[in-house]
Amino acid sequence: MKKISTGIDINQIKITSLSHIKGQSQVVDTLKLHLRAHFNIRSDSGSLDLSFGPVILTGPSGTGKTMVAKAIHAELGNLELIETNGVTVNNKSELFSILINADANTTIFIDEAQGMNSKAQHILLTAISEKNLPVPASASSQHCHTIPLADFTIIMATTHEYLLQDALRNRMRIYCRFNYYSADDLTEIVRQRADALKWEYESDQVLQIIAQRAKGTPRLALNTNLQTCWYVAKSHDRDVITLSDMHEAFGYLQIDGASLDKLDRSYLSVLAEYECLPLGVLSSKLSLPSLTLTRVVEPYLLREGFVVKDKTSARAITQKGIEHITNASVLSNTVKDISKNVNE
Repeated sequence: MKKISTGIDINQIKITSLSHIKGQSQVVDTLKLHLRAHFNIRSDSGSLDLSFGPVILTGPSGTGKTMVAKAIHAELGNLELIETNGVTVNNKSELFSILINADANTTIFIDEAQGMNSKAQHILLTAISEKNLPVPASASSQHCHTIPLADFTIIMATTHEYLLQDALRNRMRIYCRFNYYSADDLTEIVRQRADALKWEYESDQVLQIIAQRAKGTPRLALNTNLQTCWYVAKSHDRDVITLSDMHEAFGYLQIDGASLDKLDRSYLSVLAEYECLPLGVLSSKLSLPSLTLTRVVEPYLLREGFVVKDKTSARAITQKGIEHITNASVLSNTVKDISKNVNE
């Protein structure tokens, strides 16, 4: 009997339509409306050189902004997708090259757009609003000549929209705000990807737990949780992810039932010992930069009520946080048992 060919990597599957997007219904419906209008206007005008957008996608990291940007590109049927990021386009030559070489069949996607400096943002604003670029006639000349630009499609994604200039932000015609996903939506996302890769699973419970331990983001649900569960299954020469494989995977990842990992629990443990600490002291005790705590660790802990900030912005653990840390030893014992069984 011929063995079914399965995928080996989560990112093998490409989303080619907004209809494939699970969750974020407000974002998807808004984009579908604009796409229908775009194609109808283009048909009525008889011109194929009308650009779509510009579009800005905002929201927390890992919520699918890049995936949606690529789905928009696919829906438009554009021939070329130029992917870059805010820091890269701070290089004026790089930004000019991208803008000048783009044509009406090009989608320019700028991820982490908050990384653009003021000069890059001003150049991009001019390109969007004026459809041209002012270029000095010579290195010593104050005179400029303008280079006309094509009607390309611009899509920007950012986690920190406030770092974009008001003029640029307000110039975005289509504004889409992403939110964290429900466990049900994430379960369907995990199911969709597993089925597309032909990764079999023992029961829906496997998918549900993978989704529940992802902090509300597809990135963690797919790239970390589902991928690791598959690796564990394959390490046992199985083609089906079992509940046992899943629990073993989360033991190695040290992700518990509340989606907290080892760093999250270390953070809570320090706070539980001192009850309340300023960010600087907490950073020192964990030997981590303050930005790592504020941008990586704290958002989920604050959102889920494990910690709070007092009037002085010091961090304090809640009763929910204390109860979680009290029960954390269960996970530690589970990891030890897994390691012992594997070694045997």
